[in-house]
Amino acid sequence: MALRRSSKIFIALGLLFLILAAVLRFLVVPAMTKLPGSVDVTARYEGTGTLLNAAALQAGDFGNVIASDVPVSVDRHIYVSETVGDNAVTHDDITVSAPGGVSLPTNHTYVLDRKTMDVGGAVDGVQAEPHSGMTIGLPLYPDSSAEYSLYDFATKSTVPLAFVDSGTVSGRDVLNYTAQAQGPLQDAAILSALPPALPKAQLAGLAPLLPADLQAKLGGALATLPDPVPFNYTAISKVALSADQTLGTPIDGALNQQVIANVEVNGENVSLLPVLALDTALTDQSIADAASAASSQSRIVFLLSVVTPIVLAVIGLVLVVIGVLRRRPVAPSHPTVVAAEESRV
Repeated sequence: MALRRSSKIFIALGLLFLILAAVLRFLVVPAMTKLPGSVDVTARYEGTGTLLNAAALQAGDFGNVIASDVPVSVDRHIYVSETVGDNAVTHDDITVSAPGGVSLPTNHTYVLDRKTMDVGGAVDGVQAEPHSGMTIGLPLYPDSSAEYSLYDFATKSTVPLAFVDSGTVSGRDVLNYTAQAQGPLQDAAILSALPPALPKAQLAGLAPLLPADLQAKLGGALATLPDPVPFNYTAISKVALSADQTLGTPIDGALNQQVIANVEVNGENVSLLPVLALDTALTDQSIADAASAASSQSRIVFLLSVVTPIVLAVIGLVLVVIGVLRRRPVAPSHPTVVAAEESRV
């Protein structure tokens, strides 16, 4: 007894659809939960800042040494240049701009784990910045109860990323976090833009810009300090982040950063004045672009991870059921009938 040919076809097609659904759900979808190699995003922060005018300092124009409350922008370009297995070579290029042609770039290269978004493994030929913690965003489907940390490039330290609450930004559900880091300035690009030392005469000229107590402390010790007087710098970073609840990508955020000049007086590190201070937030356009990109990508993830596997599985089951219902075997012709037919011939 042979099964109907149509029954075999229906069952075979049904099994094929079921296999496709399984492959999509268990092989293709997990690959989509990794940081893609096509990431290339630019965001802009705008606000006000305080900047050191190095030219005025060298010229002894102490009234214009510090430019306060000037409009500043911070352009952040994030892109992936290479993926190797679960590792992604990721670049975070940040440029601070201010009036007068002031431009302060600082570029960082990280190797990230494409699933956890934390530090990844070594990649041959890539000189990556050692770090731990989040740098460009959170993993897919971030968990508000998880203990995430943030890497601060200015101090090269890792600090807790504290969950605040959940909310909505531009139609996207987000998780809100804050982080704060403080320590010696370690970023080579920012350090290179600041004077490592000042002649005593120039430092004395800065004294009127300082609070009275600092003027007294510095004036009394100035004679004992070396000439030039070495500076060291402290960086303070405050970050606010609104991460998409589905993708973990930043939708909104703010960056508040200070760099303070210090001198050592009688074994004590004395903070003089901020030489760089930024108080910025993502622009409305950057927020809208991030929300739009997240919406598009979330739809793709939902379609491929949920809708398409379900549809393929349902079609497969229906085809198998149809094939089973049509499995009634086809009876072969009776021998006597065959013989009669042959005799007629």
